Amino acid sequence: MKVCFDYEIFFKEKFGSISSRYFFNIIKILSNINNVDIRVFSKFYLNTKLDELSKQIVIGNRIKFKPPFTGKIFQKINSVFLNYQIKNFCPQIIHKTYYSKNLHKKDKIRIVLTVMDLWHEKNSKNNYRPKMHSLQISDHILCPSISTKNDLINIYNINEKKITVTYLGIEKFENIKSNKINITKYEKPFLLFVGARGRYKNFNNFLKVFANSKILSQNFNIVCFGGGNFSFDEINLIKRLKVFNSVCKEKNEDDLTLYHLYKNAKCLVYPSSHEGLGLPTLEAMSLGCPVISGNHPGILEAVGDAAVTFDPNNILQVQKVLEEYIYSDKKLANLKNLGLLQARKFSWDKCAKETLEIYKKLLN
Repeated sequence: MKVCFDYEIFFKEKFGSISSRYFFNIIKILSNINNVDIRVFSKFYLNTKLDELSKQIVIGNRIKFKPPFTGKIFQKINSVFLNYQIKNFCPQIIHKTYYSKNLHKKDKIRIVLTVMDLWHEKNSKNNYRPKMHSLQISDHILCPSISTKNDLINIYNINEKKITVTYLGIEKFENIKSNKINITKYEKPFLLFVGARGRYKNFNNFLKVFANSKILSQNFNIVCFGGGNFSFDEINLIKRLKVFNSVCKEKNEDDLTLYHLYKNAKCLVYPSSHEGLGLPTLEAMSLGCPVISGNHPGILEAVGDAAVTFDPNNILQVQKVLEEYIYSDKKLANLKNLGLLQARKFSWDKCAKETLEIYKKLLN
Protein backbone atom coordinates (compact mmCIF):
# COMPACT_ATOMS: atom_id res chain seq x y z
CA MET A 1 0.00 0.00 0.00
CA LYS A 2 1.36 3.41 -0.99
CA VAL A 3 0.29 6.34 1.20
CA CYS A 4 1.39 9.98 1.16
CA PHE A 5 0.77 12.99 3.39
CA ASP A 6 0.83 16.59 2.18
CA TYR A 7 2.93 19.45 3.57
CA GLU A 8 0.20 21.67 5.01
CA ILE A 9 0.34 21.07 8.77
CA PHE A 10 4.11 20.67 8.81
CA PHE A 11 4.66 24.05 7.21
CA LYS A 12 2.07 25.79 9.38
CA GLU A 13 3.37 24.61 12.75
CA LYS A 14 6.87 24.27 14.17
CA PHE A 15 6.27 21.92 17.09
CA GLY A 16 3.82 20.36 19.41
CA SER A 17 0.31 21.23 18.28
CA ILE A 18 -2.28 18.48 18.56
CA SER A 19 -2.62 18.23 14.78
CA SER A 20 1.11 17.93 14.11
CA ARG A 21 1.56 15.41 16.94
CA TYR A 22 -1.30 13.36 15.53
CA PHE A 23 0.09 13.19 12.00
CA PHE A 24 3.67 12.62 13.16
CA ASN A 25 2.67 9.63 15.28
CA ILE A 26 0.43 8.13 12.59
CA ILE A 27 3.23 8.43 10.02
CA LYS A 28 5.88 7.04 12.36
CA ILE A 29 3.84 3.96 13.31
CA LEU A 30 2.51 3.19 9.84
CA SER A 31 6.00 3.49 8.32
CA ASN A 32 7.08 0.50 10.43
CA ILE A 33 4.32 -1.77 9.13
CA ASN A 34 5.19 -4.23 6.37
CA ASN A 35 3.76 -3.49 2.93
CA VAL A 36 2.91 0.10 3.84
CA ASP A 37 5.02 2.61 1.90
CA ILE A 38 4.74 6.08 3.48
CA ARG A 39 5.85 9.45 2.12
CA VAL A 40 5.56 13.05 3.33
CA PHE A 41 5.95 15.53 0.48
CA SER A 42 6.98 18.97 1.73
CA LYS A 43 9.63 20.85 -0.23
CA PHE A 44 9.96 23.19 2.76
CA TYR A 45 8.67 22.57 6.28
CA LEU A 46 9.04 24.16 9.73
CA ASN A 47 8.04 21.26 11.96
CA THR A 48 11.00 19.91 13.94
CA LYS A 49 9.36 16.54 14.62
CA LEU A 50 9.79 15.49 10.99
CA ASP A 51 13.54 15.38 11.54
CA GLU A 52 12.94 12.28 13.67
CA LEU A 53 11.73 10.41 10.57
CA SER A 54 14.01 9.03 7.87
CA LYS A 55 14.81 10.97 4.72
CA GLN A 56 13.26 8.12 2.77
CA ILE A 57 9.91 9.05 4.31
CA VAL A 58 10.18 12.84 4.42
CA ILE A 59 10.89 14.29 1.00
CA GLY A 60 11.85 17.90 1.56
CA ASN A 61 13.91 20.25 3.71
CA ARG A 62 13.31 21.90 7.07
CA ILE A 63 13.78 25.66 7.30
CA LYS A 64 14.38 27.40 10.63
CA PHE A 65 11.95 30.23 10.02
CA LYS A 66 9.65 31.70 7.39
CA PRO A 67 10.73 35.20 6.27
CA PRO A 68 7.96 37.83 6.48
CA PHE A 69 5.58 38.18 3.53
CA THR A 70 6.73 34.89 1.93
CA GLY A 71 3.76 32.69 2.86
CA LYS A 72 2.16 32.63 -0.58
CA ILE A 73 5.52 31.99 -2.27
CA PHE A 74 6.28 28.98 -0.07
CA GLN A 75 2.71 27.77 -0.48
CA LYS A 76 3.05 27.82 -4.26
CA ILE A 77 6.42 26.06 -4.23
CA ASN A 78 5.16 23.37 -1.87
CA SER A 79 1.99 22.91 -3.91
CA VAL A 80 3.86 22.40 -7.19
CA PHE A 81 6.33 20.08 -5.46
CA LEU A 82 3.53 18.05 -3.87
CA ASN A 83 1.66 17.43 -7.09
CA TYR A 84 4.87 16.59 -8.97
CA GLN A 85 5.87 14.03 -6.32
CA ILE A 86 2.38 12.52 -6.26
CA LYS A 87 2.57 12.03 -10.01
CA ASN A 88 5.87 10.14 -9.66
CA PHE A 89 5.02 8.21 -6.49
CA CYS A 90 1.51 7.19 -7.59
CA PRO A 91 0.02 6.74 -4.09
CA GLN A 92 -3.16 4.78 -3.54
CA ILE A 93 -4.08 6.93 -0.52
CA ILE A 94 -3.49 10.63 0.09
CA HIS A 95 -4.07 11.70 3.68
CA LYS A 96 -4.59 15.46 3.73
CA THR A 97 -3.24 17.30 6.76
CA TYR A 98 -5.19 20.53 6.20
CA TYR A 99 -7.97 22.09 4.13
CA SER A 100 -6.33 23.95 1.25
CA LYS A 101 -7.27 23.55 -2.42
CA ASN A 102 -3.72 22.85 -3.59
CA LEU A 103 -4.15 19.13 -4.19
CA HIS A 104 -4.88 17.87 -7.70
CA LYS A 105 -7.01 14.75 -7.20
CA LYS A 106 -6.54 11.78 -9.52
CA ASP A 107 -9.42 9.42 -10.26
CA LYS A 108 -7.86 6.27 -8.80
CA ILE A 109 -6.45 7.87 -5.68
CA ARG A 110 -8.48 7.78 -2.46
CA ILE A 111 -8.46 10.90 -0.28
CA VAL A 112 -8.62 10.75 3.53
CA LEU A 113 -9.15 13.89 5.60
CA THR A 114 -8.89 14.37 9.36
CA VAL A 115 -11.13 17.06 10.88
CA MET A 116 -10.02 17.95 14.39
CA ASP A 117 -12.79 20.39 15.30
CA LEU A 118 -15.26 22.91 13.86
CA TRP A 119 -14.89 25.86 16.19
CA HIS A 120 -14.70 28.39 13.35
CA GLU A 121 -17.94 27.18 11.79
CA LYS A 122 -19.82 27.03 15.09
CA ASN A 123 -18.80 30.58 15.94
CA SER A 124 -19.22 32.13 12.49
CA LYS A 125 -21.98 34.66 11.89
CA ASN A 126 -21.81 34.51 8.08
CA ASN A 127 -22.14 30.79 7.29
CA TYR A 128 -18.35 30.40 7.09
CA ARG A 129 -17.50 26.99 5.56
CA PRO A 130 -13.72 26.80 4.97
CA LYS A 131 -13.55 23.01 4.82
CA MET A 132 -16.18 22.48 2.12
CA HIS A 133 -13.82 21.77 -0.79
CA SER A 134 -11.66 19.32 1.18
CA LEU A 135 -14.72 17.52 2.51
CA GLN A 136 -16.18 17.19 -0.98
CA ILE A 137 -13.05 15.65 -2.54
CA SER A 138 -12.48 13.28 0.40
CA ASP A 139 -13.48 9.65 0.20
CA HIS A 140 -13.44 9.26 3.97
CA ILE A 141 -13.19 11.58 6.99
CA LEU A 142 -11.63 10.87 10.38
CA CYS A 143 -12.58 12.69 13.59
CA PRO A 144 -10.97 12.55 17.06
CA SER A 145 -14.29 12.43 18.89
CA ILE A 146 -18.00 11.75 18.57
CA SER A 147 -18.53 15.41 19.41
CA THR A 148 -16.61 16.52 16.30
CA LYS A 149 -18.36 13.88 14.19
CA ASN A 150 -21.76 15.22 15.25
CA ASP A 151 -20.69 18.79 14.48
CA LEU A 152 -19.53 17.68 11.03
CA ILE A 153 -22.86 16.03 10.29
CA ASN A 154 -24.91 18.97 11.56
CA ILE A 155 -22.89 21.78 9.96
CA TYR A 156 -21.79 20.27 6.66
CA ASN A 157 -24.52 17.64 6.24
CA ILE A 158 -21.96 14.86 5.75
CA ASN A 159 -23.20 11.30 5.47
CA GLU A 160 -22.49 9.52 8.74
CA LYS A 161 -21.18 6.46 6.85
CA LYS A 162 -18.36 8.61 5.46
CA ILE A 163 -17.04 9.45 8.96
CA THR A 164 -15.05 7.34 11.44
CA VAL A 165 -13.99 8.34 14.95
CA THR A 166 -10.38 7.42 15.74
CA TYR A 167 -9.43 8.59 19.23
CA LEU A 168 -6.02 10.22 19.55
CA GLY A 169 -3.15 8.67 21.48
CA ILE A 170 -0.73 9.90 24.11
CA GLU A 171 2.99 10.63 23.80
CA LYS A 172 5.23 7.92 25.22
CA PHE A 173 7.16 9.95 27.75
CA GLU A 174 8.61 6.94 29.55
CA ASN A 175 11.87 7.07 27.59
CA ILE A 176 12.62 10.63 28.73
CA LYS A 177 15.27 10.80 31.44
CA SER A 178 14.14 12.80 34.43
CA ASN A 179 17.48 14.38 35.41
CA LYS A 180 18.07 16.70 32.47
CA ILE A 181 16.11 19.77 33.59
CA ASN A 182 15.81 21.65 36.84
CA ILE A 183 12.17 22.42 37.44
CA THR A 184 12.88 23.97 40.87
CA LYS A 185 13.50 27.34 39.16
CA TYR A 186 9.82 28.09 39.86
CA GLU A 187 9.68 29.62 43.33
CA LYS A 188 6.16 28.45 44.15
CA PRO A 189 4.01 25.44 43.32
CA PHE A 190 2.49 26.04 39.89
CA LEU A 191 -0.67 25.54 37.90
CA LEU A 192 0.11 24.38 34.36
CA PHE A 193 -1.50 25.74 31.18
CA VAL A 194 -0.61 23.91 27.94
CA GLY A 195 -1.11 25.01 24.33
CA ALA A 196 -2.66 27.94 22.51
CA ARG A 197 -4.20 30.65 24.70
CA GLY A 198 -6.44 32.70 22.39
CA ARG A 199 -10.19 32.71 21.78
CA TYR A 200 -11.97 29.61 23.08
CA LYS A 201 -8.92 28.48 25.07
CA ASN A 202 -10.04 31.04 27.70
CA PHE A 203 -6.60 31.86 29.07
CA ASN A 204 -7.73 35.40 29.88
CA ASN A 205 -10.56 34.07 32.01
CA PHE A 206 -8.08 31.85 33.81
CA LEU A 207 -5.90 34.89 34.55
CA LYS A 208 -8.90 36.76 35.94
CA VAL A 209 -9.79 33.83 38.20
CA PHE A 210 -6.21 33.58 39.39
CA ALA A 211 -5.94 37.30 40.13
CA ASN A 212 -9.33 37.40 41.83
CA SER A 213 -8.38 34.62 44.24
CA LYS A 214 -5.88 35.70 46.90
CA ILE A 215 -5.22 32.14 48.03
CA LEU A 216 -4.27 31.20 44.46
CA SER A 217 -2.30 34.27 43.42
CA GLN A 218 -0.35 34.47 46.68
CA ASN A 219 0.62 30.81 46.87
CA PHE A 220 0.95 29.63 43.27
CA ASN A 221 2.45 30.53 39.91
CA ILE A 222 0.96 29.92 36.49
CA VAL A 223 3.37 28.29 34.03
CA CYS A 224 2.43 28.25 30.34
CA PHE A 225 3.87 25.79 27.84
CA GLY A 226 3.53 26.19 24.06
CA GLY A 227 1.27 28.64 22.29
CA GLY A 228 4.02 31.13 21.42
CA ASN A 229 5.20 34.14 23.40
CA PHE A 230 2.76 36.27 25.34
CA SER A 231 1.04 38.80 23.10
CA PHE A 232 1.01 42.54 23.76
CA ASP A 233 -2.58 42.28 24.98
CA GLU A 234 -1.78 39.34 27.28
CA ILE A 235 1.15 41.19 28.85
CA ASN A 236 -1.03 44.25 29.44
CA LEU A 237 -3.74 42.13 31.03
CA ILE A 238 -1.23 40.36 33.30
CA LYS A 239 0.12 43.74 34.42
CA ARG A 240 -3.35 45.20 34.89
CA LEU A 241 -4.36 42.24 37.06
CA LYS A 242 -1.16 42.70 39.11
CA VAL A 243 0.06 39.10 38.66
CA PHE A 244 3.06 39.87 36.45
CA ASN A 245 5.51 38.14 38.80
CA SER A 246 3.30 35.07 39.13
CA VAL A 247 2.69 34.21 35.46
CA CYS A 248 5.47 32.93 33.22
CA LYS A 249 5.99 31.35 29.82
CA GLU A 250 8.33 28.34 29.64
CA LYS A 251 10.94 29.15 26.99
CA ASN A 252 11.73 25.55 26.03
CA GLU A 253 9.20 23.86 23.76
CA ASP A 254 10.13 20.18 23.69
CA ASP A 255 8.83 16.89 25.06
CA LEU A 256 11.46 16.80 27.81
CA THR A 257 10.31 20.11 29.26
CA LEU A 258 6.64 19.19 28.89
CA TYR A 259 7.26 15.90 30.66
CA HIS A 260 8.78 17.65 33.67
CA LEU A 261 6.05 20.26 33.80
CA TYR A 262 3.36 17.57 33.89
CA LYS A 263 5.28 15.65 36.57
CA ASN A 264 5.79 18.68 38.82
CA ALA A 265 2.62 20.74 38.35
CA LYS A 266 0.03 20.93 41.08
CA CYS A 267 -2.49 20.30 38.32
CA LEU A 268 -3.23 21.01 34.68
CA VAL A 269 -5.85 23.75 34.26
CA TYR A 270 -7.52 23.42 30.86
CA PRO A 271 -10.34 25.99 30.62
CA SER A 272 -11.10 25.50 26.92
CA SER A 273 -14.71 25.87 25.81
CA HIS A 274 -14.30 23.90 22.56
CA GLU A 275 -12.08 20.93 21.66
CA GLY A 276 -11.88 18.09 19.22
CA LEU A 277 -10.74 15.92 22.13
CA GLY A 278 -8.39 17.85 24.41
CA LEU A 279 -5.13 15.92 24.12
CA PRO A 280 -3.19 17.77 26.87
CA THR A 281 -5.68 16.47 29.44
CA LEU A 282 -4.81 12.89 28.49
CA GLU A 283 -1.07 13.59 28.42
CA ALA A 284 -1.30 15.06 31.92
CA MET A 285 -3.29 12.11 33.22
CA SER A 286 -0.80 9.60 31.81
CA LEU A 287 1.92 11.22 33.94
CA GLY A 288 -0.08 11.49 37.14
CA CYS A 289 -0.91 15.19 36.82
CA PRO A 290 -4.44 15.96 38.12
CA VAL A 291 -6.71 17.63 35.56
CA ILE A 292 -9.18 20.46 36.15
CA SER A 293 -10.83 21.40 32.88
CA GLY A 294 -13.67 22.91 30.92
CA ASN A 295 -16.74 20.76 30.31
CA HIS A 296 -17.01 20.80 26.50
CA PRO A 297 -18.37 17.45 25.19
CA GLY A 298 -15.13 16.75 23.29
CA ILE A 299 -13.10 17.11 26.49
CA LEU A 300 -15.56 14.98 28.44
CA GLU A 301 -15.02 12.15 25.93
CA ALA A 302 -11.34 12.27 26.79
CA VAL A 303 -11.39 12.71 30.56
CA GLY A 304 -14.48 10.69 31.45
CA ASP A 305 -14.92 10.75 35.23
CA ALA A 306 -11.20 11.26 35.83
CA ALA A 307 -11.20 15.08 35.90
CA VAL A 308 -13.14 17.75 37.73
CA THR A 309 -14.83 20.04 35.20
CA PHE A 310 -16.39 23.48 35.12
CA ASP A 311 -18.16 25.93 32.83
CA PRO A 312 -15.15 27.88 31.47
CA ASN A 313 -17.27 30.97 30.88
CA ASN A 314 -18.41 31.11 34.51
CA ILE A 315 -15.48 32.78 36.28
CA LEU A 316 -16.93 32.38 39.78
CA GLN A 317 -17.51 28.66 39.20
CA VAL A 318 -13.96 28.19 37.91
CA GLN A 319 -12.57 29.94 40.98
CA LYS A 320 -14.68 27.86 43.34
CA VAL A 321 -13.58 24.58 41.76
CA LEU A 322 -9.89 25.52 41.75
CA GLU A 323 -9.89 26.67 45.36
CA GLU A 324 -11.77 23.55 46.45
CA TYR A 325 -9.39 21.09 44.80
CA ILE A 326 -5.99 22.81 44.92
CA TYR A 327 -5.88 22.66 48.72
CA SER A 328 -7.16 19.10 49.08
CA ASP A 329 -4.38 16.52 48.76
CA LYS A 330 -7.00 13.78 49.05
CA LYS A 331 -9.05 15.07 46.11
CA LEU A 332 -5.97 15.64 43.96
CA ALA A 333 -4.68 12.15 44.74
CA ASN A 334 -8.04 10.71 43.68
CA LEU A 335 -7.90 12.64 40.40
CA LYS A 336 -4.36 11.37 39.84
CA ASN A 337 -5.36 7.73 40.29
CA LEU A 338 -8.47 8.03 38.13
CA GLY A 339 -6.46 9.84 35.47
CA LEU A 340 -3.81 7.14 35.24
CA LEU A 341 -6.54 4.56 34.56
CA GLN A 342 -8.35 6.76 32.04
CA ALA A 343 -5.18 7.49 30.05
CA ARG A 344 -4.59 3.79 29.42
CA LYS A 345 -7.60 3.74 27.09
CA PHE A 346 -5.81 5.92 24.51
CA SER A 347 -2.77 5.01 22.41
CA TRP A 348 -1.20 6.07 19.12
CA ASP A 349 -0.79 2.41 18.15
CA LYS A 350 -4.55 1.93 18.39
CA CYS A 351 -5.20 5.17 16.49
CA ALA A 352 -2.77 4.17 13.70
CA LYS A 353 -4.22 0.66 13.45
CA GLU A 354 -7.75 2.01 13.07
CA THR A 355 -6.53 4.50 10.46
CA LEU A 356 -4.88 1.70 8.48
CA GLU A 357 -8.14 -0.24 8.50
CA ILE A 358 -9.88 2.74 6.89
CA TYR A 359 -7.20 2.83 4.18
CA LYS A 360 -7.72 -0.87 3.46
CA LYS A 361 -11.51 -0.54 3.25
CA LEU A 362 -11.17 2.29 0.74
CA LEU A 363 -9.01 0.12 -1.50
CA ASN A 364 -11.27 -2.94 -1.42
